[in-house]
Amino acid sequence: MKISTGFKAVVLPFLFLTIFFSCRRHLTVSKSEYKQYSIDKQTSEDSAIVNYYLPYKEKMQAEMSRVVGQTEEALTKPGTPETLLGNFFADAMLTEGLKKDPTIQFTLSTKGGLRTQFPKGNITVSHVFELMPFENEMVVLKMSGESVKELLDFIVKKEGEPISGMRMKIRNGTAYDVTIAGQPFDASKTYNLLTYDYLADGGDELDFLKKAIERKDIGIKLREAILENINDLTRQGKKITAQLDGRIIIDKN
Repeated sequence: MKISTGFKAVVLPFLFLTIFFSCRRHLTVSKSEYKQYSIDKQTSEDSAIVNYYLPYKEKMQAEMSRVVGQTEEALTKPGTPETLLGNFFADAMLTEGLKKDPTIQFTLSTKGGLRTQFPKGNITVSHVFELMPFENEMVVLKMSGESVKELLDFIVKKEGEPISGMRMKIRNGTAYDVTIAGQPFDASKTYNLLTYDYLADGGDELDFLKKAIERKDIGIKLREAILENINDLTRQGKKITAQLDGRIIIDKN
């Protein structure tokens, strides 16, 4: 029996690191003991390693295949300025974030941060991991009105990004009729934005977020928040849904 390509690429490096770190307190390797081994198509499978690894693999596969919810329709992300997937994601962020901090007023993600789409039908743990494969933590940023204005300009430049709690129209490269938490935007006020650490650290061209007046971690990973939101819907007998509701409108008149 031969080792499959996926096994060689993923499993063996993982097992090597696991064995190495578990034994490093008891084993010292000098340079003279080092020998390089190659793995190719002629390398035979080691049954002892496979038997050690299989229970963990089977447990992981069972968990990743677990159905957590259902969609009424595919949640896709092509198109601007809104997408079904983007609206669901941003709304789920806001719902779960408010449980941790009721002062949150709006949320921001980016289209590029959503790495896949949700198909119609059963949604598994694996789908959520594929959507958000990163270990991003949700953070709350207290922002000046000036910084929010920079955020509006960013959304205009990108012709829309996943947002919740904010509504806006865009005409001739300018945002107008902006509301946050149901109130007209006031550049003299401060606002509490929920996002995640990668963006708060300036990722995806969002350097100005680093100028936040305050930053607070709320102790939950973004992926965990999305999973909890889906689990809540399922417990209530609801399906995962989203609508294009006009939260961002590009006015071409």
